[in-house]
Amino acid sequence: MIDYNHFQSPIGFLTILSIKKGVIKISYTNSFLQEMENWSQSHLGIRVSKGTDFSNQARVQILNYLSGKGKLLDFPVVHINSPFRKKVLEAERKIPYGETRSYGEVALMISNPKASRAVGSANAKNPLPLYYPCHRIIHSDGRLGGFGWGLEVKEWLLNLEAR
Repeated sequence: MIDYNHFQSPIGFLTILSIKKGVIKISYTNSFLQEMENWSQSHLGIRVSKGTDFSNQARVQILNYLSGKGKLLDFPVVHINSPFRKKVLEAERKIPYGETRSYGEVALMISNPKASRAVGSANAKNPLPLYYPCHRIIHSDGRLGGFGWGLEVKEWLLNLEAR
């Protein structure tokens, strides 16, 4: 069973999908439940049910983080992704709160200096934004780069962490 928790946050509605072992997806909402259902069916072959049994801890931590009360998300996760993308996102998780790195710097962190475009692709497919803080990745010239939840949200998150 997959449960979902849909809630208002300071950046907009978020949806968390979880299984017993941990959170599998965090989505910025304006993704609808049908999109979550489709994602779960295509990646796991499982239907989604409303509930908070597995996702409530994550919801509380995310709300604390977004209100500036917490700097670390440490709820259990199940990372469904390719080995390369997992490696990229695990490296990004080591970037300290309030700091940024460029796509090239992340490529160096994973010992693959020519992979800066692939780092961007891994970020674009990040199923667990915030937990794997891809918002901390910017261009080497300081421009924000992309972010699946929109550049306004990326800028908001970076400003939150800069305080």
